Amino acid sequence: MTETEKALAWLGGLYLLAKYWDAVPAIERGGAAVYDALHDDAGHKRDLPGHQLTKDAVLALATRAGFADPKLAAAIAMAESGGVPGARVRSSREDSVGLWQINLLAHPSYDAEQMKDPEQNALAALDISRGGTDWRPWSAFKNGAYKRWKTGVLA
Repeated sequence: MTETEKALAWLGGLYLLAKYWDAVPAIERGGAAVYDALHDDAGHKRDLPGHQLTKDAVLALATRAGFADPKLAAAIAMAESGGVPGARVRSSREDSVGLWQINLLAHPSYDAEQMKDPEQNALAALDISRGGTDWRPWSAFKNGAYKRWKTGVLA
C-alpha cells in the first residue's frame, strides 16, 4: 500500500469515526434514537411512523397477543426493531419488517404493509415462534441482544 493509499484509508477511518461518534449517545438511549442517528436521510425517516413504541406498549402488545413469555417476546421485539413498527431491513438474505422483524423471504405468506401493523406483526411472530416457545429464527435471540431488554429494561 502506498503512502497516499494509507493516508486515504486513515482519512476514511476518521470520517467513519466522526459519522458514528454522533450515534454514541443514541446507542445509549437505544431503539429509534440509534436508527435516527445512523439514518438521517428522509427516505429512512419514512420507515418511522410515530417513531417507536415504548417498552411498556410492546410488553402490553406481547401480552395481548398471547406469547408464552410476554417479557421475552417484548425483549426480542425491542432488540430487533427498537420498538419501531415500520422498521425494515433489506439485504440479499432478508427482507425483515416490523417490531419482530418478520423475514418476508423466509415467510412469504406475510405482506410488508401488514407487518408494519404492530398487532399483525405480533400475531405473525406468535405463529412463527410457535406461541413464543421457539425463538431460534430471531438473530436477537441467537446473539443474546434481547437479554439487555429482558433483564434490565423489562424486568
